[in-house]
Amino acid sequence: MSCTVEQLMKKCELALSQKWQYVYGAKGTVLSRAQIDALRNLYGSNCVWWSDSNKAGKICCDCSGLPASATGVIRGSAQYKSTAVECYPISQRKPHMRGWGVWMSGHIGIYDGNGGYYAMDGSARNMVHYPLSKNKFTHIIKLCDVDYGEGASTGKAPAAIPSGGSYNALVNFTYSVRTEDGKILPDVTNLADYAGIRGKRITDMAIRCNKGSLWYQVHILGNAPDDWLPKVSGCDWRDTVNGFAGDHKPIDAVRVYYNTPDDIVRQQG
Repeated sequence: MSCTVEQLMKKCELALSQKWQYVYGAKGTVLSRAQIDALRNLYGSNCVWWSDSNKAGKICCDCSGLPASATGVIRGSAQYKSTAVECYPISQRKPHMRGWGVWMSGHIGIYDGNGGYYAMDGSARNMVHYPLSKNKFTHIIKLCDVDYGEGASTGKAPAAIPSGGSYNALVNFTYSVRTEDGKILPDVTNLADYAGIRGKRITDMAIRCNKGSLWYQVHILGNAPDDWLPKVSGCDWRDTVNGFAGDHKPIDAVRVYYNTPDDIVRQQG
């Protein structure tokens, strides 16, 4: 499946005229409140805001769903970049790149060829047509599912990359883990990736957030159900007292409690 540039641009114009609403995980369909609540249960209120429930009965979509609604091919924003036919820094954009994707980690829009972009631009903005200066896109990419005059390349297999979710997040949660072989893996933020290596058990983990505060604790595999290790609130692998949760033994559960700042409570309810 694929579409032409004109079909993609007409879809963007239609979404703008119909005032499509941003809901993370939606793909250009009318959603009920129950469906929005189900997406929140799946992805969390950091991605699907509580205020998004007010968008029930309207056409809802997320950023990657906008091009997908035209091409018929579902991809996450990271997959659009990994399957791009061509990719350049955003500073190298040209007018003939109309209909290419404008991309940043966790977010994608469509270039209008004249210094602007169309995008499902998060829960606060919804569907927009803005100058590029309104966002922080880093790359411009030639989408494999769009025919720019020489045919589409939809058959290009997408890489196994999580869909993302950091763009709409009110709070960024960053975490890392140590595996049973003693290796501390790179930090992950929100749903941009996952922490771990398939086939290797996790023994310790460290978590932090950029707003508010949290505490967390882990449960050691084989311990009694109520026998959790002490709570910690720091995120520093050098701090053996409060910097991470774990005891160098395989864990089977994690408990995290987040203290929401007052400004977010007022905004989201």
